[in-house]
Amino acid sequence: GHEPEHWSVYRRYLEFYVLESKLTEFHGTFPDAQLPSKRIIGPKNYEFLKSKREEFQEYLQKLLQHPELSNSQLLADFLSPNGGETQFLDKILPDVNLGKIIKSVPGKLIKEKGQHLEPFIMNFINSCESPKPKPSKPELTILSPTSENNKKLFNDLFKNNANRAENTERKQNQNYFMEMMTLEGVYDYLMYVGRVVFQVPDWLHHLLMGTRILFKNTLEMYTDYYLHCKLEQLFQEHRLVSLITLLRDAVFCENTEPRSLQDKQKRAKQTFEEMMNYIPDLIVKCIGEEAKYESIRLLFDGLQQPVLNK
Repeated sequence: GHEPEHWSVYRRYLEFYVLESKLTEFHGTFPDAQLPSKRIIGPKNYEFLKSKREEFQEYLQKLLQHPELSNSQLLADFLSPNGGETQFLDKILPDVNLGKIIKSVPGKLIKEKGQHLEPFIMNFINSCESPKPKPSKPELTILSPTSENNKKLFNDLFKNNANRAENTERKQNQNYFMEMMTLEGVYDYLMYVGRVVFQVPDWLHHLLMGTRILFKNTLEMYTDYYLHCKLEQLFQEHRLVSLITLLRDAVFCENTEPRSLQDKQKRAKQTFEEMMNYIPDLIVKCIGEEAKYESIRLLFDGLQQPVLNK
């Protein structure tokens, strides 16, 4: 086979930055391939250049991994021993002479005596700023209607103007009401259970969503009051004694014989029937008998899992 070829290319410190500037001008920026900050002030001796050698080597390796640079004549000339020596020397800026600046600027200010300083300052600022690189091909950005609508609904001035859940993306063939949203309060919990577990029809879900702003706070205040009253009744002394006794008998009672398989099946059937009868008839008329059976079956099977029971 052919032996691998080896050659040496000698490049100056600033030539790497000229290469980066020209690649940015013709191909745009490469986020994963960046040179370290250019040292303008200070000596560039052997120790300094040696410390930057690995970073420059890594920069070139990452450039060679980009497919769009596989046919780049600019990169090929930079790595070729006889190619393009002058094109990387044209844009090399001379080192900044701080002593000259320190001497010339006060002299300019004294000469002008405080007059006509604004054009001088603007020209001085422009001379210090490097020109912004321009990509060779202008980018065409097409904004989708969704992004335009999000700009109107979410902005810095009006914040969440439509009170929508953030980070929700509508997908094709996806129910809008099944999108990810934050649940707050009993009203939202009941709507979620009704939609996911009991599979309420769309018209009922739309109606509940429309009346949410009217009845949400009222229902939650009533629920808080109802739970507060029930907990006060439950925490009375004679009721606590009864609950503790039942808990003791259920956990520590050793005289109870284990139930047979028939007893377990009979009790499970009785529990399922009582759960079916617990649903009000009005809800059954809205969701239908089949949805009622499937939802109760889902709840019943979920409660039979040993992990959930623990």
